[in-house]
Amino acid sequence: MCLTDHHLSLFKNHPYREEIFFLSKKDVDLKSLFLMHSNFRPFKRKKGFEGLVQLITEQQLSVASAKAIFNRLKKIVPIFKPKEFLQKNDLQLQSTGLSRPKISYCRILAERIISKDLSFRVVHKMNDEELKKELCKIKGIGAWTAECYMLASLQRRDIWPVKDVGLQVAIQRIKNLKSRPTEKEMVMLAAEWQPYRSIVANALWASYD
Repeated sequence: MCLTDHHLSLFKNHPYREEIFFLSKKDVDLKSLFLMHSNFRPFKRKKGFEGLVQLITEQQLSVASAKAIFNRLKKIVPIFKPKEFLQKNDLQLQSTGLSRPKISYCRILAERIISKDLSFRVVHKMNDEELKKELCKIKGIGAWTAECYMLASLQRRDIWPVKDVGLQVAIQRIKNLKSRPTEKEMVMLAAEWQPYRSIVANALWASYD
């Protein structure tokens, strides 16, 4: 099933226009998804320290809760850089709602950047697998955070965060599955969407929200 001329007009100025056409030909369920959420936009976070701290903040929290905490964090660290972050004590950081473990993770990240153990200039040149492996060496950064950094901060086109519960639920809905797909099933279901799985993730998040 192809998109009609009427459908095409919905995506005339969409940043992912060509990718949407490609994916819609691959999977009729994606066609329906794109038509229902034609105004979806890319999930974006800043590059570098700020983007990773925001993603760490968002781990296992609702969108609204994470946003509130990060906004308070930005108020007490207006110049959001590693050195300035480390100047704040735990009580100040806890006042934002940031948990003790996440404060520790963010401090470790800041220290790695200051010591030059982590160079964004270097890692941003790595391919997806290399970059994910490098980021996951840092305590507090797992597969989900690394993948969302590549997707949202670096805008890489073929990232598929299989651990994301929102994506799992959204897939269950559009595919009419009896249960939420496992991580292995998520990989299998998305195989034919390569090399544009990030675009599908953005649309699915829009449907979930």
